[in-house]
Amino acid sequence: MYKRILMGAIILVAGLSLFYWMITKPFACDSQVEMAALRFSPMSLGDGGHLVGIQPFLSPKDYACADRFRRKLAAYLDSVRSVGCLPESSIVVFPEYIGTWLVLMGEPAGAFHAQTLNGAMAWAVLRQPYAFWRAYQTAKREGWSDPAAVAAFRLKAQSMARAFHQTFAELARLYRIFIVAGSIVLPGAQIVKDSLEVNPEAPLENIAIFYKPDGRPDSRIVRKAFPIAMELGFTRPGAVQDLPTYETPMGRLGVLICADSWFPQSYKAIGEIDLLAVPSYLMKDSCWGLPWRGYSGWDSPPDVKRTSMTEGEAWLTYAMGGRLPAHDSAAIGLNIFLRGRFWDLGADGRAIVVAGAKAKSLDVDVVCIGLPKKS
Repeated sequence: MYKRILMGAIILVAGLSLFYWMITKPFACDSQVEMAALRFSPMSLGDGGHLVGIQPFLSPKDYACADRFRRKLAAYLDSVRSVGCLPESSIVVFPEYIGTWLVLMGEPAGAFHAQTLNGAMAWAVLRQPYAFWRAYQTAKREGWSDPAAVAAFRLKAQSMARAFHQTFAELARLYRIFIVAGSIVLPGAQIVKDSLEVNPEAPLENIAIFYKPDGRPDSRIVRKAFPIAMELGFTRPGAVQDLPTYETPMGRLGVLICADSWFPQSYKAIGEIDLLAVPSYLMKDSCWGLPWRGYSGWDSPPDVKRTSMTEGEAWLTYAMGGRLPAHDSAAIGLNIFLRGRFWDLGADGRAIVVAGAKAKSLDVDVVCIGLPKKS
């Protein structure tokens, strides 16, 4: 009898030890990345500099560690430079949410092999259950409808901010380019002495940061003013009137994160511009040709007529593709999307270019626009 009890205890301890090892051992991060041949769309409007949009194809394992994340983005920049589309002082635009999945950096293998995002996040919760429970309870008291997301992002905010900032500061400095660093979800983000700092107790925001060729970030952060319904469960809208613009050798640049490009208030806020960058993430696989799902989380602007159209047609009509020419017929715009396999979320989208007051969509990986000289 005692032998059976002892054997049972040994099996239990071994099982618990194995489980503990599984939830605490980080996923093995292979920093070597492979790149397929990229589809380019060069467009020459002059020889006054370059505006480049990169639609990278990423997967959860690209976020396993900061080194792999940086190497993957650098591989795209190397490919762009190899075809002559990345001279110094180019403006490079990365897509929305490109930094958001750093929330799983350093998590166990189960998070990267999970079939759903909830399954991936469960592995992160198991690794620090008490800290997550406390953060979850705080988010519930604050009234967030998705307190689990709030808790997860707050717990990883400092490591996410550090990896994101170091990556894009280094890339901007190494390639001597301006970078619109897509977006990332962080709480209380501020630029302090050329570093990105966060306040884990503050509300989350979907933000974009503009980096200069010397690697320094501009102190003015773009904060998404019109989060979609799903995002409103865990992120706070920014003030639309505070949307910044940036002076570059190619002209004044505005940045609108995804859904912000669908609202007239955003264009009024940024005012007169020469260039517009719109980093986006369109959730759901193969939805570009499906029926448009309409505005999400906000009332439609008065000029929107709900007619039958596809998702892609709506982007060309009511987002940057239609609104930028009406706002400023001389401005050049570039809207790009995040691509990849992200658990059960999916991703889709086509690059959209506005030039000469006309918009067109392009199913490519990289858009390289030679800009007119600034008079």
